This record gives sequence, C-alpha cells and structure tokens, in this order.
Amino acid sequence: MTDNQEKEVKESKYTIGEYSFDTFHEYRDGLEDVKKIEVINKQLNIQDPEVAVRLYNDIREGKIAFKSPIGDEFYTHLADIVADKSVDLLEDKATVEEAEDKMKYQKYIGLAFMIVAVVSFAVFGIAEVRDIITTRQAAKMAEQVQQEQAQKVQENAGKRDEAAQQNSTELQDEQGVSQVKSLDILPEYVELHNQNPDMVGWLKVEGTDIDYVVVQKPKDNEFYLNHAFDGSENANGSIFMDYRSDIVTPTTNTIIYGHNMKSGMMFGGLKKYLSPGYLDEHKYINLNTLYEYKQYEIVAVCLAQVQYQDDANSYRYYDFISAGTNEEFEMFKQNVNSLAVVGSADGLAYNDKLLTLSTCNSYTEDGRLFVVAKQIK
Repeated sequence: MTDNQEKEVKESKYTIGEYSFDTFHEYRDGLEDVKKIEVINKQLNIQDPEVAVRLYNDIREGKIAFKSPIGDEFYTHLADIVADKSVDLLEDKATVEEAEDKMKYQKYIGLAFMIVAVVSFAVFGIAEVRDIITTRQAAKMAEQVQQEQAQKVQENAGKRDEAAQQNSTELQDEQGVSQVKSLDILPEYVELHNQNPDMVGWLKVEGTDIDYVVVQKPKDNEFYLNHAFDGSENANGSIFMDYRSDIVTPTTNTIIYGHNMKSGMMFGGLKKYLSPGYLDEHKYINLNTLYEYKQYEIVAVCLAQVQYQDDANSYRYYDFISAGTNEEFEMFKQNVNSLAVVGSADGLAYNDKLLTLSTCNSYTEDGRLFVVAKQIK
C-alpha cells in the first residue's frame, strides 16, 4: 500500500446516523449491531418485563454480542427497561443493581441514538445485506419467546414483519441504491469495476505468479469456470469468489476458486506449496476487496477429494463458510489437520477471519488442493 493510499484509508470516515467510525472494520461492526437490533425489535416486545429480562441476561452473558457503540447504547436502554419494570422477575439481585447503575448516567441517550441509527440504516437499504450470520442467536431466542406468547401476539408480529418487508422493498425500488453502492471503492479499482460490476477485489500471493482480479457472480459458482473477466468464453476461466462469501460483511471463511492450469496460470502455481520449504518463503496473501486492503498468512496446505451428495459422513471443506458456534469452528480445524500435508490449523481461533484458495489436483480422482490462511492485517 502506498503512503497516499494509507493516508486515504486513515482519513476516511464512515457514519451511521450520529455515529462516526474511523475504520471500515468499525463501520461494519456498527452495521451488524444495527441489524441485530432490527431483528430484536421486529420479533420481540422488549417492553414486556419477561422478554426484557431474558434479553438483558443473554447480552450480559455473551450469548448475544455487540461490537460497537450502537450496541452498547441499546444495551444501556435495555438496562433501563429491566431496572424500571423487571425487578420482581430477576432472581439475581446483582443483575438488578447492575442494570440500575448502567441506566443511571445514560437513561435516555441510548434510546435516542439507537433510533437515529436504525432509521439511518433503513434509509440506505441495509435490510438487503446478505448472509448476516451474526444474528442467528438473536433470531433463535426471538423464536423461542414467540412460541411462549399467545396467538394474538404471533399474528401481530407476522403483520409487522410483512409490513416491514414491503416498506423495505418499496424503499429500495424508489432509491435504486444499496448499502454496497454507498461505500467508497478504492481509487485503483474504480475503472475495473466500471468495466465489470462482478469485480470484488484483487488477489496476490507474494513471491508467486498469482496476481489476478477477483470476480463474483451472484448465486452462481459456475459462470467464471469458463469465462474471462470481460465475459468472453475462456478455458482458463477467472479467479472467482464463492457467491456465499461477502466482502461487505465477511463470513468466517472467504473461499476463492481458480483452475489448476498446466501453463501455471490461474491457480496452477498452488501445487508448488506441496514442495518442502515453499510455504516458508511464500506465506503471505494480499486480498484487496473493493473497499479495503487485507493481508493473510497461510497456515495449512491440504489435499482433499470432492464428495458426492449422498455421502453424508464426508467433510466438505468448500461448504465451510460461517461458524455459528465454536464447536463448528473446532470441527473445521480438526478436518483441516486431517487433510493437511503442510502446516496445521492448530493456531486458529474462533474469531479469526479465514481465506481459502481452492483448485483441482490430480493426486486422485476429483482431487482438490486448498490452502487455508488467516487474516493478519
């Protein structure tokens, strides 16, 4: 990254309502928190004391996690509700005292900022952001509470969901913009993105010939197997990202595919990682998305085989996109270690963001070679 590029990144600001974020990562955390708050408010009546107590304890115990000041303000507002309405329902008096202390200084500020953030978020069409995996726990808790409520409450919730979806669709149609389009594309990628809107970034493996533009076809992992960047048919295909991955709200694992060409083009150079000592000298991967610069370090080189759909007992590394629980992440690590020929996944942690490069390999029928890397910058 040049000095000017670093300066542009540092000076850039991202805002949600009244909140301002210095980095894209902080801005993305804010978007995720707003989405969680939307799910909670849409499906739960947080003014109900029982609901408020359950939600408050789930946040306090880390079952539902927030990453930004927006989430902190919502937690403060919830503490206010718990302290005012739910004292008799809390078995632990320390919880009551904690809630009362938390609301003492920020009784109304949290609610005001939360409303501003949620409204601003809706205006920019964030409701259409794909694969918000981080809201699974909130949605699951909401479903459990709904089952305990009366039929009337369920019907009203359904009507609110339908109205919210209709309003969101109408808003997006009128504005003709999405949240992705509201972000600033890095200057060096503007022209390429104009040529092909499927462009999502640039991949470079330091010290190798892998230095290519990365594309992504929505809901399609087949098109770029035999099409070049300009859309023309080409046996080399393109370097492309799995459509289930997301550059705006990254999943646990971003997967990128490329052909293993005999000429060495595309991902043909990945087979060199099977040679002793090669990884030590070529361990860093730069994956610049349209909006930010990232660097990864390769931790494992693996050989696997494509599994048939009726083989329920086989592990498919190419289906590991998001880890909903630490157990799922540990299972991924165990399977990577079982397939690794160089390195291991032992050093990976649940909160790490991963990158997997996948290509064909003829060591066996339907063989695959893939490298796993973790983000370090």
